[in-house]
Amino acid sequence: MDYMNTQEETQTVDTTTTENATAQDTDAQLKAKYGKVYRIGVAVPVDDDSENEFAYRFKRPSVPSYDRYIKSMSKHGATKASKAFLLDSVVDEDKERLIADMEEYPGVAFSISNKLTDILGLTDANLKAL
Repeated sequence: MDYMNTQEETQTVDTTTTENATAQDTDAQLKAKYGKVYRIGVAVPVDDDSENEFAYRFKRPSVPSYDRYIKSMSKHGATKASKAFLLDSVVDEDKERLIADMEEYPGVAFSISNKLTDILGLTDANLKAL
């Protein structure tokens, strides 16, 4: 019986190792294709006991894309502007999944866009009265 447990554990480890190797290969391919690539994840509560986790990969947002985002916020609202900003930056490999998830959970767009703006340096600054 111990032999079987050891064999099952080995299979689990081998599968995890293979998945990690595949993920690293994919990450390397994305970096080669897009340059810097960021993985941003969010968790959306389903009920009091569980939540759905979503993760997408993005290339670094361009300054013109960020400018459009800021201008669009006042004209079209935060959710619509966030969706457009994300679609400008998401890697092609995650685009369809992101679109589907944003339709079901519109707040995901706003949460992720806030993280993307952090990449551009739009972060909380420290303020101290002198």
